Amino acid sequence: MPRHHARVRLTVTIAACGALALAGCTVTIDSPTSQDVPDGGGSSAADASAAGTDGSGGGTPEAGAGDGASAGDAGGHVGTDGGGGVDANGAAHDASSTGDGSSAGFVVAPHPAWPQVGPNQSVVLQPMKLVAVVSSGDPLASDFFAFTDALAASQWWKTVTSEYGVGTVSATAHVTGPAITTSPDDAAMDSYVQQAISGMPSAAPNGKTLYMLFLPPGIAGIDPQSGLNTGCQFYAGYHVPYGTGGDSRGVVQRCPLQPGGPTELQDATITASHEIIEAATDPASGTGWNMGDPSAPQPWTHSPWIAGLQGEVGDLCTGTEWTEGSYTYQRVWSNAAAAGGGDPCKPAYVGLPYYNTSAAQGWYTIAAGGTVDIQLTGFSTATTTDWSVYMTVLSSSASGFDGTILSPTTVSQQGTTFEMTNNGRTSTLKASAPAGAPSGSWAVYGIESVPQAGVAGDPQHLWTVGVHVP
Repeated sequence: MPRHHARVRLTVTIAACGALALAGCTVTIDSPTSQDVPDGGGSSAADASAAGTDGSGGGTPEAGAGDGASAGDAGGHVGTDGGGGVDANGAAHDASSTGDGSSAGFVVAPHPAWPQVGPNQSVVLQPMKLVAVVSSGDPLASDFFAFTDALAASQWWKTVTSEYGVGTVSATAHVTGPAITTSPDDAAMDSYVQQAISGMPSAAPNGKTLYMLFLPPGIAGIDPQSGLNTGCQFYAGYHVPYGTGGDSRGVVQRCPLQPGGPTELQDATITASHEIIEAATDPASGTGWNMGDPSAPQPWTHSPWIAGLQGEVGDLCTGTEWTEGSYTYQRVWSNAAAAGGGDPCKPAYVGLPYYNTSAAQGWYTIAAGGTVDIQLTGFSTATTTDWSVYMTVLSSSASGFDGTILSPTTVSQQGTTFEMTNNGRTSTLKASAPAGAPSGSWAVYGIESVPQAGVAGDPQHLWTVGVHVP
């Protein structure tokens, strides 16, 4: 298994278009929508011209790592995701539950079943002791201590761990080490933690302890394969085993902030919550709850979620957050919610339709130097406004893989065109492979569905699809 299981940052920056009546915002529908399930949005620009009822692309979304708004604006409490979805064969069915915003009689567009995360050797940190480690002079030190205490007592923790046998946090501890003035690698971080906890019995390792190290501003980790993690270009945080007794150590790096995105504290707590839940449920990378080995040969014989996102319970819900009290957490993968076919992440957003954009297959073949058109289909659990759809290369065996998404419905603002979709509406990912790519080359694309502005804490939903050269 790879040494690092990391939270990566998926970032899309879009200017808000607002209602279609605003100057400079136009809708283009290249061809009429034809499908067997209802389009969740309006069918014409005229239908969408009223503010708040944009069904053809008006009100392009704000996006980024998150908006930091309170989840209370969007339901704001833990619920049960009972939304509609598909059966094991991908057939559409009615979304009759309204717990996640679905409505009786609405037909969810067909999409493949969500994957399931397996327990592997069932190794978890149970009960976990959580030790927050900060460096002297960090201006957010007290906030990080308060955050880890709040996390341990939160409803968020009870909800996201309920399926994974982790249980309650046994204790928390606060540790302040000396100032960190140079960028550390893994060995230096382990040594720093060891020095910082020396003489503190409450922070001593016990085989079930997670040390969460918060790097101060201006300090970047050093990745053993890629080098200095400048600007969080490789990760925002990760977790690894600490010592040989079963303990773990995570790290959070300060990342550049996005306009309209989380604050510095929110961004750090989103990353920290991601790594804490992953370290608790999969402390030694593959011994606990994980979809599989992302470094396995021939990744196209496995789910693209593994090679694309590494397949831990935090990775699979990257890009969607939850606010409880004063702190923002990442939402977490739920096998039970995924089996329902709707929103696979918890805590559930009560009263909000879930939306995403899927491909019919996990992997497609592509020729070296060639292209392949992959049909994408939007799906939602209830009627909702159009959302933008984007492409990013999540991982690949070599550089040069690229792609673009084309949709019959677009929104243009000030010279920029946004590809839009909705329930049952199709678009196309035109994937391309570099010339000379050898047999066995591959890439996994992230298909990002980005909502209109105003959806608190839920800035984007992700699907994965891969290509490989036979």
